[in-house]
Amino acid sequence: MEMEDQQNDNLQQPWHQRFQTNKSLLLVVVSSAQMLDMMSMTSTQVVLPSVLHDVHYKILQLQWAITAYAIAYGAFLLTGGRLGDLFGHRHVFLFGVGWFAVWAAVNGFAHNPIIMSLGRALQGAGSGFTIPCGLAMITTAYPVSHERNKAVGVFGGTAAVGSVAGIFLGGILGSTIGWRWIYYIKALVAVIILLAGILVLPKEPRNRVVDHRIDFVGIVTFTYGVVAIIYYLSEAPYHGWSAPETLAPFLGGIVLLGIFVVVESKIAYPVMPFHIFRSRRLAASCVAILLTAAAMSGMIYFSVLLFELVLQYKPLITAVATLPLSLGAIIGIGVQLVLMDKVPTKLMTVIGWLLIIVSSVWWAQITVTSSYWAVAMPAFILAGFGITACWICSQVNVIADVADEDQGLVAAVFNVVVQIGVAFGCAMCNVFANDRNSTVLIPFRENIVLGYRDAFYACAGMAAVGMVLTLVLAPNSDARPEPLEESSPSLTHVPEPGNLLAVGNSSDGSSLQTGGSRLSNFGGEKAEIEQDDGDHSSVTWH
Repeated sequence: MEMEDQQNDNLQQPWHQRFQTNKSLLLVVVSSAQMLDMMSMTSTQVVLPSVLHDVHYKILQLQWAITAYAIAYGAFLLTGGRLGDLFGHRHVFLFGVGWFAVWAAVNGFAHNPIIMSLGRALQGAGSGFTIPCGLAMITTAYPVSHERNKAVGVFGGTAAVGSVAGIFLGGILGSTIGWRWIYYIKALVAVIILLAGILVLPKEPRNRVVDHRIDFVGIVTFTYGVVAIIYYLSEAPYHGWSAPETLAPFLGGIVLLGIFVVVESKIAYPVMPFHIFRSRRLAASCVAILLTAAAMSGMIYFSVLLFELVLQYKPLITAVATLPLSLGAIIGIGVQLVLMDKVPTKLMTVIGWLLIIVSSVWWAQITVTSSYWAVAMPAFILAGFGITACWICSQVNVIADVADEDQGLVAAVFNVVVQIGVAFGCAMCNVFANDRNSTVLIPFRENIVLGYRDAFYACAGMAAVGMVLTLVLAPNSDARPEPLEESSPSLTHVPEPGNLLAVGNSSDGSSLQTGGSRLSNFGGEKAEIEQDDGDHSSVTWH
């Protein structure tokens, strides 16, 4: 009867409001934004020669067409996630998508390296606002259950697929209508996602947060600290690990992150409450995704170089040659969603690591005369399976023990780790490749491939370390423990029905607010809290 009444209420709503009650549409919108953002990180790689010529980059500046996006993306993740927790994930998500669209269009018209690099950085900042809020909306829309695991699995899988699909898109467009259309199409798709988000994403209740103060010191020190670390990992392979232009920012970043830790442990409204790291699954997932992103980025980067410089493929052929990685990832997502509640995530992650190791070692057997069908294709398919297994399990586990009010923060932390992993993986692989190739006076294809093979062995080594750490750190059971006792001090916390009601807790556990009406989420259930001027409260669960 209640279900029929709810259906009748939905039918009586205006047509545009009915979309906001469909969780599947929400998942499609935020997953599309995730895929678009990840595609933006890789689509430019295969068209760098054209960008070099048309935008008038100097050869040593060219990496900024990629690095600027990654640095800004990683830097603004925490800010975007926490602002979403404070002021509403829907608003921050839509702002990020619109901001991304504007600067994607600017990049398409860029004829100056400064404009291009700045546009890429600001485009990455938009992604930094979008991704953590998207994941937070999924986790608050889907209660803790098999349904949530599937939704988070789809969201995480689109990230892995988007990373590979970006190369395909870049190669196809760069070889046909021109590389600028990569950005024009991204801007158009972002506008479509923005309009769909306005219709589909449900409006959040007002005044969810008791304390709206913003930890500007924490945001600034963390942002610049992360920028310095990612900059060091991205630039050191080219300029030297001890060169002043790379080492000085790195040391400055370490100092800033140290200040950040001190500030966050003292302030009453931290941008990153450290209590989230009490979750063993969260810590293990961050380690796993760090090394998954590292191995994936190294493999993709050097496979593209190998196709174009060693096997001498054209950009269009290179794009098509990467399709088996997408194929393996898509099939892997389907397998993951079927097995998610039947096989422990720890076992699935270990299997993923083994597949990545086998794939990397397989890649390392390639020579100038190797057949694509004998080496690259099977290695890509195995890698697609392995990467999605590790990625989806990490995405599911990182949020499993976290209260709803911290979802944006945890999503931001997860994606910051991904960006550090991407930079770390490329840097480590470059170290091994350059060490072998540094003794070569003339980089013939036969000599270049030796360094690239060492880079693939480095990917296997990072995956092996990830597998060992997963076995050591990850819990054996996927059973959800009791929720953490302490929630973010500036956010409203509502216990499960029947338990003692507390509206807003300070760091010492004292009440921050009494009286009034407030809405909150906990474990996927919505509660409306009415409190009069006396000591009596009532809670209505929906």
